[in-house]
Amino acid sequence: MALLFFVTTVGFTAVIIWQVVTKDDEQQSVQEEKTLSELSQGNSSAGQKLPNYTPQADVTQLEVIDLKEGTGEAVQPGDRVTVHYTGALASDGTIFESSLDIGQPITFGLDQVIAGWGQGLPGMKVGGERRLIIPASLAYGADSPDESIPPNSALVFDIKLLAINPQQ
Repeated sequence: MALLFFVTTVGFTAVIIWQVVTKDDEQQSVQEEKTLSELSQGNSSAGQKLPNYTPQADVTQLEVIDLKEGTGEAVQPGDRVTVHYTGALASDGTIFESSLDIGQPITFGLDQVIAGWGQGLPGMKVGGERRLIIPASLAYGADSPDESIPPNSALVFDIKLLAINPQQ
């Protein structure tokens, strides 16, 4: 009789623990799905227009516009930098991507990005904000990375330089 009581108690306890764990997992999954949904819908600037930008139909050369002069160290060719950026089509100002949407800057070497960035960032100082208007020949050309950027599109990027990083 004691053995039956023990087995029943252990079995009942196991069922209760399993239900609690399963419920917590379900709640966590629902919360993760909600967070992913909010990131992909509510916080996305994709499809919106770039503020304070006048669309340009024919971009033939790189244009560098300092929106805010930085006070830190200046970028040199070949540096690794950390930036926040927003990219848009130069023809109509439609945003296709922004690091601000994910709340995390990106770090890269100037030799790892499109030529317009490699040519347009040197001289920019940490803390500065710069707009690069880039012809298709210095962007992706005919090799569009995804459907949000049509082939042979001129692009515009608003860039905030957060840091210059040591070479790795």
